[in-house]
Amino acid sequence: MAASRIPVDAQESNTITDGDSDYEDLPSPYTEGDDIDDAAGGNCNPHIFSQVHDTPMGFKDPSISVLIPSCPVHVKIVDIERSPTTHMLNPNLYVLQLKHGPYEWTVKKRYKHFQHLHQQLSLFKTGLAIPLPTKRHKARRKSCRKNERRRLPRFPKRPDALLQNDKISHRAQQLEEYLQNILRIPLYRNHHETMDFLEVCPLTFVSGLGSKRKEGLIQKRSGGHRTGGCFRIKRGFIDWCGRWRWRWLLVKDNFVAYVKPEDGRVRSVLLMDQGFKVECGFVNTGIHHGLQISNLSRHLLVRCWTRRKAREWSEALMDTAKTTARDFTQPNRYEAFSPVRNSSECRWFIDGATYFEAIADALERAKEEIFIADWWLSPELYMKRPVIQGEVWRLDHILKRKAQQGVKVFVLLYKEVELALGINSFYSKQQLVSMHPNIKVLRHPDHVQNGTLLWAHHEKIVCVDQTYAFVGGIDLCYGRWDDDQHKLADLGGVGKKMSQGSLAGDLKALNLPGSPKLRRSHSMSEVPSELGVNSQSLSSLYSTEDTTKGSSKVVFSKIHNNIEINVESATPSSSQIITPSPNEDKEEVKTVELEYPTSHLRAVDNDECARKKYTSRKLKTKMVMQAVVRLQGLKKQAHNKSLDSLNANYDSLDLPDADMRRTNSEMALNELGLQGSPKMWIGKDYINFIIKDFEHLHKPYQDLIDRHTTARMPWHDIGSFVQGAAARDVARHFIQRWNFTKFEKAKYYDRYPWLLPKSYEGCDNVLRSVSTWSAGMKTMEHSIHNAYLDVIRNAKHYIYIENQFFISQAAGHRDVFNGIGEALFQRIVEAHKNKESFRVYVVMPLLPAFEGEIGTGTGTAIQAITHWNYASMCRGADSLYQRLILEVGDPNAYITFFGLRKYGFLNEKIVTELIYVHSKLLIADDRTVIIGSANINDRSLLGYRDSEMCMVYEDVDFEPTIMNGKPYQAGHFACSLRRTLFREHLGLLDKNSQSIDVRDPVSGSFYKDVWIKTAALNTSIYEKVFRCIPSDEVHDFCELKDYLSKPSMSTTDPESAIKLLSGIKGHLVLMPFFFLCNENLTPSAGTKESLMPVCLWT
Repeated sequence: MAASRIPVDAQESNTITDGDSDYEDLPSPYTEGDDIDDAAGGNCNPHIFSQVHDTPMGFKDPSISVLIPSCPVHVKIVDIERSPTTHMLNPNLYVLQLKHGPYEWTVKKRYKHFQHLHQQLSLFKTGLAIPLPTKRHKARRKSCRKNERRRLPRFPKRPDALLQNDKISHRAQQLEEYLQNILRIPLYRNHHETMDFLEVCPLTFVSGLGSKRKEGLIQKRSGGHRTGGCFRIKRGFIDWCGRWRWRWLLVKDNFVAYVKPEDGRVRSVLLMDQGFKVECGFVNTGIHHGLQISNLSRHLLVRCWTRRKAREWSEALMDTAKTTARDFTQPNRYEAFSPVRNSSECRWFIDGATYFEAIADALERAKEEIFIADWWLSPELYMKRPVIQGEVWRLDHILKRKAQQGVKVFVLLYKEVELALGINSFYSKQQLVSMHPNIKVLRHPDHVQNGTLLWAHHEKIVCVDQTYAFVGGIDLCYGRWDDDQHKLADLGGVGKKMSQGSLAGDLKALNLPGSPKLRRSHSMSEVPSELGVNSQSLSSLYSTEDTTKGSSKVVFSKIHNNIEINVESATPSSSQIITPSPNEDKEEVKTVELEYPTSHLRAVDNDECARKKYTSRKLKTKMVMQAVVRLQGLKKQAHNKSLDSLNANYDSLDLPDADMRRTNSEMALNELGLQGSPKMWIGKDYINFIIKDFEHLHKPYQDLIDRHTTARMPWHDIGSFVQGAAARDVARHFIQRWNFTKFEKAKYYDRYPWLLPKSYEGCDNVLRSVSTWSAGMKTMEHSIHNAYLDVIRNAKHYIYIENQFFISQAAGHRDVFNGIGEALFQRIVEAHKNKESFRVYVVMPLLPAFEGEIGTGTGTAIQAITHWNYASMCRGADSLYQRLILEVGDPNAYITFFGLRKYGFLNEKIVTELIYVHSKLLIADDRTVIIGSANINDRSLLGYRDSEMCMVYEDVDFEPTIMNGKPYQAGHFACSLRRTLFREHLGLLDKNSQSIDVRDPVSGSFYKDVWIKTAALNTSIYEKVFRCIPSDEVHDFCELKDYLSKPSMSTTDPESAIKLLSGIKGHLVLMPFFFLCNENLTPSAGTKESLMPVCLWT
């Protein structure tokens, strides 16, 4: 028989007419706290989110705080469902509507549930030792004695089965009043039995976790996670041997979690995703009153008290999945795990200098949580440079400082195969966890346990408070910090600016001895950094601390129009970055060149005046502090540092002001009139990956290569910042990976907690490459690949790509499966058939950054990657260029490939080095941008190999510009990024050159006459001056050997070389398509690289 409903008559009299014998009073245990008045609003702000990381307490702990203090709970019985045939003793099911602060929910209870609560509270009252009342309590009792009986909880003793039908509505009012009176008394209100009755727990009223939804005590069976191995066999074993345990299950806006009541710890979290479903009943679950909750990572089998309870759970879960969690349970664009987020605040970063500084500022503002996921992380990384504040902005010190303030720091690191990589993630973990207990670090995967040897976690994520997120291709590690200048040398020393003039004129005074050309060598020994003033931070020289134990002497002299300051330090400052060498002679005078503003030069015309003016340490300290104060003022005016408006000052599509591209530390030095010192790349951060790979990372301040003879390899990269809902999506990905790693490696280690995603209370799209091994999902996600294909196919005017690799061949290739090359081919052929002006720019590294020398036994890895890059670009029938030649004739009219190169001066010698392009960027039509960690290869794009994360940014704000010579509406975000990149590569950042217009990337006047022409000119000059590789003049290994044996102009005729180099514009060079074109660059038989599968390289 179906249940019937009896409406509750709100107009019925509230007067109780039954005799006292029909009630059982629950005495009020008066305490020092006043009763909670329903009429008083109180402070109804939810518990702060950081409470989820507090030390958990069991549900029966009397000190646990569940309800919001001083906030009343309003109760009303709004409906009654009758089932007299199926529930003869308790036929009435009362529907209670509750309101507590901003939270509203309903629960369904029978008379027996009220009765059980009354009995438990009566036992609790009996066990209390109530102290003698104070005089104040006596007065208060006397004043409220008239209303005491009415306000006492009075429980109706007559069971529902003995009630007549016309008394049911009245019974509802009795129970409602009983419950309201209980909730006015603090001791009863906070009792764990009351919490069970109200179906609430410590996570219910936490700010950020969303609304109050279904909760309650259930039994769950162990197992159900998706890991390696045969799932059917594991499930069959669990079906026979699985144990049932009592857990508190709660449903929030976009996830399900369960808690162990005995200790209050979260034991598992199920994120609602596109595989989320709920099955109910014996047929689907195999047990009576069963409920199976599934997502892409797990099956959770639950046993409820009754069939009604199981049905209520099923309805509550499905309702949540279709409403607040629909963003994740419904299909999304590109088959991504998250939907498109509209009107998000975002910002781009070119190179690591400003990116690291923005991350440092964001970390400093963290209040609750910090999430970091990296392929490699260096704890001793300096986030702001030059280092003028000691170790304040060193990454591990920032994290330690925030951990000491109560912020929880969670770090996920890729656990490398130690024989193949020297990034030493174990050292990074040990360094971080030793800083503070609030810093938690997990490494993944365990290669032997799950058999993952070839793939890596490649994401680069920093997320603060699940509100601000940084996503891109830049790891927080050595070698990534760089700026648009891409300097090759870093010997330290602060020097006076050279006078303005021609490059050749400025450098004629340099002594350029005809030293032999520097050759790359993989056997370079470690060179310890020499301590001196050159190796110290400015904070060491200008320390604000009292230094009574040491003294400094400053000696001035003039040399070649530069001002040298010789500093002798008796006792090194405690804030020095590099420890003094034990063999250093303390009496030895070290020299450092300091640059002063022009306005100060007259004041130091002679040595005596200079000595008197600048010897004072207080004066130097004052100068620094004043510079910092002025810097802060300028920075506030030029750029709002609030994370809520990081992009606010990039309203113009033109290049931002030069100060906006400089870091705070650089501006501080500029305020002092200083330039160049201290070292920008300290210790291991000064690196050239081709010459020597990393080792001995536990010695961070020991140089890896000799910086006096070897140029560093500059690093070009792209990062992005986003806030709001998209940042929540980034955090959700991190949480999914963290929880999966915890389950695999630290399930029973309580110091590694389960993480909970915040709710979404509020145009870009978060994309991933993940699968079973990386995120515990039964299906793989390759939304990054889908997005690349979609953007390429729908591009109307141009595509600009910067990427570390370009490995993508024709459809149907047996070794390479991603479709990027095929999509580019089809789009270019379509443009040719339609006679459209369509351009594709591809910027990538000239050589892979692997240690070794091409043409020798150490260069096998470099050659293997080079082979697949060239096989995708221009060599072989499946390459993009060869296929386009057959279809369009001249591919250069549509697509061109470029690299970046830089020259500089190292110890008065001219040197050059390629700029390593590590970006993972695509810009289309000045409207769409993809930034992330994914390379153009199968490892990053297929989903089941490396794990990756990218952001798709689509502009919603447009400004007028031109495209192919016609008026065009360009997106603000995409256009400003593309123009700044073009200016950097063409050398226009610091020049007021209005003659070169970078607005139109499609027009022939720019594409051919500026972009390609500049790259060709630069390439020709570099080959003439340096005879550098790769080069189109070298077709095989014999020619390579002969090519390198001949001296270059940079060593034989440096003055002529300097004149030629003055013609270099920017960094852009052509990709040499004919380099080693007559050689087979795949690993030869007998090498260790030949034993590796092809998929390792692709």
